[in-house]
Amino acid sequence: MLKRISVTIFTLLVLYSGAKAQNMKEDIKKYIESIQSIEDARDKLDEQIKAIDFIESMHSLQSIKLMSADEDEEDSNEDEDYKPAISIPTHINGDSIKAKLANYFQKISFTQNLTPPTSEFRSGYDASDLALIFGIPLSNPDALINLTAHKIYYADGTIESPEKELFLKQYQEFDHARFIDSMQVKMVLHYPTAVQKISLSAEQTSVEDSTIQMTSIQNREASLTLSEKVYNNLIVIQGIDNNGKALDHTSKSTSSNYSPSTSIYFQEVAKESQVIIDNIDNKKYASFDDLKKDMLQRLSSIEAPEESQHYTAWVQFKRKIKGVDIYYTTQQDSIEISETISNRDLSRSSKKGFHLASDSETYKYGVVDNTGNWIIEPQFLWLKHFNDLFFEGEKDENDQDYKTYKLDIEKRILAPYKYQIADTISGKYYVVYEGESSDKTGLMDRDEKIIIPLEKYSIYSPLKNLFIVKASNGETIKTGLYNELGEVILPEIYYPINVGEDGYIYASIYDNERLLTTIFDTDIKQITKDKWSAQNQFTPHSDLVLIEDENGSKFYINKQAEIVIPQSNDYEFDNEFWFGMTVVEQKDPETEEYKYGYIDTKGKLTIPIEYDRALPFQGEYAYVEKDGKAMLIDKNNNIYKALPLIIGSWGYVLDIDPTYTQYRLDDDSVLDGYGNFVKNM
Repeated sequence: MLKRISVTIFTLLVLYSGAKAQNMKEDIKKYIESIQSIEDARDKLDEQIKAIDFIESMHSLQSIKLMSADEDEEDSNEDEDYKPAISIPTHINGDSIKAKLANYFQKISFTQNLTPPTSEFRSGYDASDLALIFGIPLSNPDALINLTAHKIYYADGTIESPEKELFLKQYQEFDHARFIDSMQVKMVLHYPTAVQKISLSAEQTSVEDSTIQMTSIQNREASLTLSEKVYNNLIVIQGIDNNGKALDHTSKSTSSNYSPSTSIYFQEVAKESQVIIDNIDNKKYASFDDLKKDMLQRLSSIEAPEESQHYTAWVQFKRKIKGVDIYYTTQQDSIEISETISNRDLSRSSKKGFHLASDSETYKYGVVDNTGNWIIEPQFLWLKHFNDLFFEGEKDENDQDYKTYKLDIEKRILAPYKYQIADTISGKYYVVYEGESSDKTGLMDRDEKIIIPLEKYSIYSPLKNLFIVKASNGETIKTGLYNELGEVILPEIYYPINVGEDGYIYASIYDNERLLTTIFDTDIKQITKDKWSAQNQFTPHSDLVLIEDENGSKFYINKQAEIVIPQSNDYEFDNEFWFGMTVVEQKDPETEEYKYGYIDTKGKLTIPIEYDRALPFQGEYAYVEKDGKAMLIDKNNNIYKALPLIIGSWGYVLDIDPTYTQYRLDDDSVLDGYGNFVKNM
């Protein structure tokens, strides 16, 4: 019965979809238009009154609490139980959020599982990533984001513009098995611009407007009632122990129920519904149209509740608490971005129009064309698409060796291929080997021509049309560089060869016992002298690299191999530049302890050598320690923010975006590059 009620009674729209006054009239109108006769109206109204009686009776039942049963556990004395209070970032603004979101969105993609005659779309974004973008924890990130598809580009060249907005869920089924190349999507994101902190205790159990109430607090546990608005914008709930220190909850459960205003609304609907039934029984309506007009007037005049739900949260902590702090967003703004996201399988899918698919009943794999028609019937236990006509798969569960197959379109079969494919490169080349052993590999192009003989230990391509090749000579593995014609660019004498983010090549070789790293530019031209050894790499945030010469002297050069900062007699170089600054160090000859400071890109000592520990700058601020205390300083050596603890054994993670920097403190809490609390380890 309840299932029937949920799809026929319009009042449940308030309960399940949070319908508000502005759209309830339209819902009521559709409900009335669905009525076929006066008799049908009486039946539906009577059913509605019974449904409301049922809902009201369910509303009185006590919600079930799902908590761990450790309430009698002794208090822990470990300092690691404590967490810093939430620090709300002051740098949240629309422009920075939009830039970060666009950058994040350009990196994501989606997947499409073809299961003829349907397919399944799987979103590549995760709403929980918003916490990193905002720099604060989020309790309900899914409520902040809407993703809709505006254009769908199919592999057969057709383009579809949905007539109505297509809201993309994390998992969504399409009624076709056509391969989608990409989608033009719109994302609307609501982000916090102001955050409220509410502190409750046994003495102060609620706020004035009753949107937050603490119904009980005992030992390690608190019970809270939150309005729908507060719950949907909740950031975090922290416990406060008897020493006034903050604790993260160890377990939490929530349940929802409709709000008191919704109960009043339901009662008014039932009352007016009964009046209409009485009018029907007393034959007061001259026509069916008169009935519908009266129903619309009566039911539309009832004011819909602003909030249809409220939530009960039971929160448990590791220590006894005397109160809780609730953080939630009180103001929001929104931004909108449009991007095109690609099918994650696009690079592995065939440009000739053949794609992997699976049978929804047998779970076996086969091959379909762009329109979703089977080319190879599902008969494989496992199948992988390399590119174009090549596949790897397993037909027999007793045969554990995967085989490479080539699609024969005319015969409509996958025939075993003469080589095994280990990998693809740039969609143009195949790393291949013969037999069952992949110890000796070669490189084949899409025309099935061998470019590099099948005698190399490994082959991969960090640069377009250039291949790093590792060759094994007994127990020794040396590395060289080849081009797309199979010609040797750098001989196989190096160990290793690395490629930087900007395409510069770093080739290392031992000169007696000294590791000598030579830098080549993007044209494979050597830019460092023969006896110079690079100590780090050029990076997107620095065009200076540290060099050590044959005499042990260290200095910084630019990409033209010009010495920009010569060796210093006052302090030592040992670090790369971050945001225009680098750490320098000085050893005390008596204590043999090091102190640290900073120089700029001109070699000027801008921050004195006075710190016991110093990390690279993250934007405008750098982490330093002095006399056992940690702090963030700016480039003028002013203290920007004192930190509660020093960095612990987990260390730190640096990033060119300070928002994603992680300073992992002694209590396992994590701060970003602005010193704001991010999360707990």
